[in-house]
Amino acid sequence: MKSLTPPPVLRDGRSSRWDQHRLDRRRELLRAARAAVHELGPEASMEDIATHAGTSKSVYYRYFGDRAGLRVAVAERVTAHMERRLLEAAVDHSDAAATLHRMVEVYLSVAATSPNVYAFAVSAPDSSGAAAGVLDAFFDRVHALLAEGLAQHLGADGVPPVGTPLGLWPRAAVGLVRATAETWLRSPEDARPDAAELAASITGWLLHGLLGAPTSPVPIHAHEGAVR
Repeated sequence: MKSLTPPPVLRDGRSSRWDQHRLDRRRELLRAARAAVHELGPEASMEDIATHAGTSKSVYYRYFGDRAGLRVAVAERVTAHMERRLLEAAVDHSDAAATLHRMVEVYLSVAATSPNVYAFAVSAPDSSGAAAGVLDAFFDRVHALLAEGLAQHLGADGVPPVGTPLGLWPRAAVGLVRATAETWLRSPEDARPDAAELAASITGWLLHGLLGAPTSPVPIHAHEGAVR
């Protein structure tokens, strides 16, 4: 009996080269879009982005579908970079407080490299559909990373530092960091603390609360105009 398995589809070198060309072109357009949003702001239209990139709007539609598709692509790139940095920070220290502080500082520092791109990719008010899926998956992985690190430093009673169930503290922590970061990025640069200083404050809030222990493993410095 003859096999019913269809023969493999053979691709010639021209097809492979064309696929690589499209991939390279997409990456080039994505870099140009990020540069445009960095300069023009998160409300930039597809036409604005294409003009800034020196190409036509139809080219961006061909590669990304629409503005929402472009946002998904930028969100994937931004969150992938941030996740790599967070993973590096998570293995940098053995002390839980120092690790948490470093992770918070990395999140703030990466977001601050381009508040416009961060707003476009992560904090835009229309974060729905595919973009929301990218972000939800990213923050779920960050929750898991925090939970794993926290579990390694729990006491014998198994209670997290702030006395909340283990599954809730990482989500509360990420929510606090994300909300504070977005408020901080919207504040005038000359009236806000730097990333390291704000990270120290956030770490203190997460580990001890506003009225917790008088001393913290991470120094907290007062700063005029700091986000409260």
